[in-house]
Amino acid sequence: MDENENKLVIAEKLFEKYGAKPLEINKRNREKFGERRIFFYQDNYYRVGKLLSEKDAEKYMVVSCIDNEKYAEIGMLEDIEAIPFSADEAEIEKQIRLILGIDQYPENFYQ
Repeated sequence: MDENENKLVIAEKLFEKYGAKPLEINKRNREKFGERRIFFYQDNYYRVGKLLSEKDAEKYMVVSCIDNEKYAEIGMLEDIEAIPFSADEAEIEKQIRLILGIDQYPENFYQ
């Protein structure tokens, strides 16, 4: 398993650590497009993957989310956050906690 794949697995394990439930939905598209499992947490569906841009795919993992079950069932989630693959496990955990709403984004986060 390469380093980037390992970081995707770490992110998925963090989803589970904080109570997200892995779902067995979207199997056909997962296989067809190489998508990862979808997790359900507090009325939202989440998935991690590589950034779609070929140029940047090896630089960033992307976290996608949707609150619509029908869209989740076919794997149509919206990208909500990019995390550099250079981030260590502690930084990935910090970002996952923010994404799941466990921690609050600081007021100056996007400045």
